[in-house]
Amino acid sequence: MTQNLSSLKSITKHLPKILGEPRLRNEVIMEIKKNPTVYSKFLTLSEQFQEEMLAFCMGNRGVKISYDPFFKKIFDPETYPSRLSNLLTCIIGEKITVKRALPREHDRLSEAGSLLIMDILVELSDGTMTNVEIQKNGYAFPGQRGACYSSDLLLRQYDKVKEQRGTDFTYRDLKPVYCIVLLENSSWEFHQHPQHYIHRSEQSFDTGLQLEHLQKFIYIPLDIFLSIPHNKITELEAWLYFLGSDAPEHICMITRKYPMFRQLYQDICQFRYKPEELVNMYSEALSILDRNTVQFMIEEQKKEIEKLKQEKATMEQEDKKQIKSLEQENAHLRKLLAEKNKEI
Repeated sequence: MTQNLSSLKSITKHLPKILGEPRLRNEVIMEIKKNPTVYSKFLTLSEQFQEEMLAFCMGNRGVKISYDPFFKKIFDPETYPSRLSNLLTCIIGEKITVKRALPREHDRLSEAGSLLIMDILVELSDGTMTNVEIQKNGYAFPGQRGACYSSDLLLRQYDKVKEQRGTDFTYRDLKPVYCIVLLENSSWEFHQHPQHYIHRSEQSFDTGLQLEHLQKFIYIPLDIFLSIPHNKITELEAWLYFLGSDAPEHICMITRKYPMFRQLYQDICQFRYKPEELVNMYSEALSILDRNTVQFMIEEQKKEIEKLKQEKATMEQEDKKQIKSLEQENAHLRKLLAEKNKEI
């Protein structure tokens, strides 16, 4: 009890130095109401988003960087290339330098598959391409989606390098492509491994045959990461707390050990005093969440329909077997009856 009280006092003292001086709830609401358009848009937000926004503006909590608009704002490769470089260096495990951002749209990604459009797509200094994506809710078929992302990256690189090299092009000119997916609420597959919060994959052969494949996958379920106690906080773990949690205790913990995060939080906290921009970002985040939730529900419904079809097919097959068995039994009984009639 004493330790918790001491920790609370420490957070109360340390948090304003990072997020700025606290404000009263009524003060924040009155500021939003000054602009009727902003207030009207604020009222269209879900209750959860309204409370999150008010808590952030009051300085009581951070903000969820996993919301797509906030993530892009903080990690914009054109404005802050070093931030994304540092994050990717920690995730991939080798020195990474972000060279530039690539356009998100691509003619291979049809409108029907618009969820395959990348969140942030970057080219590294050695030509490697990396997609960093934040998912609010884990979609169905995460492996299949990752394969589509990765294939698109590889084909983009192939087109570019072949055009540059011309007749001198060989497949050795191609670099690995990384598909990195961060999930705030991961799908059931990841919860089969509750002790692991980072999954790295490369293709290999069961015979030991050594061939270099270019597609590499990294999945990070942030919800599982936050459920595991972490005593010594590594830089990677600090980044994951930054991405996955808006809790005051986590903000204080990582800024004490890694002061570089203080600047990131201070950049975010400028939005505490810009209700119009903040409402627009939450509104965009809600719109993306709604679309993704609808898509997720459609996919779950498709899975349920497919399951029902399979169950129906199984039942029909069982019914056919049962009918056949009954017919055989009836034939046997008719034969016995005929033999009894002969005896009589």
